[in-house]
Amino acid sequence: MRESKGLSQVDLVGRMSGEIDPTNISRIESGRTNPTIYTIFRIAEALDVSPKEILNIEM
Repeated sequence: MRESKGLSQVDLVGRMSGEIDPTNISRIESGRTNPTIYTIFRIAEALDVSPKEILNIEM
């Protein structure tokens, strides 16, 4: 989603509320770490999508 919106990892971090290290976004995207629910909500907000879309959950 981030790439489809033309954002770099640094751009995404700049749009997120609170502090997060850009390397953490890299670890999340590569599957080396799992984000907290709070981080998922912050990423979704920064990408202007719902957390459901981030998680790819069918309800």
